[in-house]
Amino acid sequence: MEKSLSEYINDSDKLVIGIGREWDWISKGIQRDLRYQGLKEYCEEEANNWLWPIVEFEYGYYNNDERIDEAYKALRSLIGNKSYFLVSDLFLQDALLNGFEEENCVYPCGNYRYLQSGDPEDELIEVTKSEDFQGIVSRIHKIITERNGQLGEEETFYKPFFDGKLLYLNQKREEYSKIKYNERAYLYNWDKYQKYLSNTLGKNLLILELGVSLDYPTVIRWPFEKVTFINKKAHLIRVHEKLYHHTPEIKVKTDSIQMNSVNYILQEREGL
Repeated sequence: MEKSLSEYINDSDKLVIGIGREWDWISKGIQRDLRYQGLKEYCEEEANNWLWPIVEFEYGYYNNDERIDEAYKALRSLIGNKSYFLVSDLFLQDALLNGFEEENCVYPCGNYRYLQSGDPEDELIEVTKSEDFQGIVSRIHKIITERNGQLGEEETFYKPFFDGKLLYLNQKREEYSKIKYNERAYLYNWDKYQKYLSNTLGKNLLILELGVSLDYPTVIRWPFEKVTFINKKAHLIRVHEKLYHHTPEIKVKTDSIQMNSVNYILQEREGL
């Protein structure tokens, strides 16, 4: 890079930030925690894979990752008073807990706030309002904390219901491939994000892509490349341990950095 991240930010009029898989501490943490091994094996059976999203919910509810929190705070500090919009393909809304304004963030792939039925026309339900769901979370937590993750030989879990309908976390994920994702939770902010993007044309736009995988390339990666190509004053910084490459068409307008994006932000905050 010709300049530091803070210099690029200072020289920009607007920022668009993409957050991806490298910032997902739940998936990584739960794989390392041996107490969850039994539940993981249980959920690998096709009839039980509906439970795994709730297991991840329990892990996220009762744990945190200080390094990720620190990275979000560092990123927010680097942005300062600059106009920005953040889009994430994660379910975790950690940015909102670490200084980012909700009106400037969008999570189009889902969240941990709401439950949905299999009918996308139904209203979303807050997770705290479902006794069935909360009961499953509490039971998982007791298995982890009181039984060190050990499952009984005839362990059985019952799916959460509301008003006679099955409930699922409001997330776009493989375990829910047979139901239609309810988009209500993010559409308002997605519309704001699209309007924000339309107002960046001709502006000095810094596009910062951090740890984004190829899970949902139409959400961040491909749109970021398109905006970089169209806007003559745009500059893309793509940071990822493995998926850091860019297309030839935007070579002169892109910095591709082979590095863990969380480490990158923490490093840039220190001015290294």
